[in-house]
Amino acid sequence: MRLTDAEHARISDAITSAEQTTSGEIFCVVTQRTDDYRAVPFAWAALAAIVLPPMLLWFGVPDPLWFTSGGWSDGGHPAPRLIIALYASLSALLFVVAFLIARLPPVLHLLTPRSLKRSAVHRAAVESFLSHGIHVTEDRTGVLIFLSLGDHVAEIVADEGIYDKVEHDVWGDALDALLAEVRGGRIADGFVKAITMSGTVLSAHFPPGARNPNELPDKLIEI
Repeated sequence: MRLTDAEHARISDAITSAEQTTSGEIFCVVTQRTDDYRAVPFAWAALAAIVLPPMLLWFGVPDPLWFTSGGWSDGGHPAPRLIIALYASLSALLFVVAFLIARLPPVLHLLTPRSLKRSAVHRAAVESFLSHGIHVTEDRTGVLIFLSLGDHVAEIVADEGIYDKVEHDVWGDALDALLAEVRGGRIADGFVKAITMSGTVLSAHFPPGARNPNELPDKLIEI
C-alpha cells in the first residue's frame, strides 16, 4: 500500500511542526513486511506430519484393509509393511498439504507467532535506524517511528541520548495511536498522531537550542 503525495506532505509537515518545539529529530519508516518467515510453513508442516498420522490411523482413517481386500476382513491384521508404507505415505501427504496451506499469506500471518514478528520488526527497525544515520545526530536525540504493515507491528527506536532521560514505556501511547489508525486504513493519520505525541515527549525533555539544526530529512520513507 503506497501513500499518496498529499499523505507524505502531511507527515512531513507534522515532523517539521513537532521538531520546532524540540532539539530532537524524528524520522519515519513504513514497510510491507520485515521477514518472509520461510521456516514457519515448514515447522507447521512437520508438526502435522508427525502428530496427525497416528491420530488418523488410530481412528481407522484410512483403513489399511481397503488396500488389501476392499474392506473385507478375515479376522487377521494387515502386514506390518503395509502399515509402515501407509504411515509414511500419509505423513508425506500431510506435510505437503499443510506446507501449501501454511504458505498462503492470510494463513501464514495467523500461524506466525507474535513474538517472532516482534523480533523481526525490532531487528529491521534497528537496521533502519542505523542505515539512515539517525544515530549520528549531534546530541544523540534521534527517534525512529517504524511500522510494518504485514506484521501489524510498530516500534519506536530512540537514541541513547533520549534513553538517558525518557523511559521506553513512554512511547507506548504514541504506538497505540499509530496502530489504532492503521487498523482503520488511515496510515497517514496514524503517523501524524504518533509524530505529534512523540514531539510532545521530546519537547518536555529536549527543548530547542539556540541553533536547533535540522539534522534529518522531515519525511516518511517507504521500503
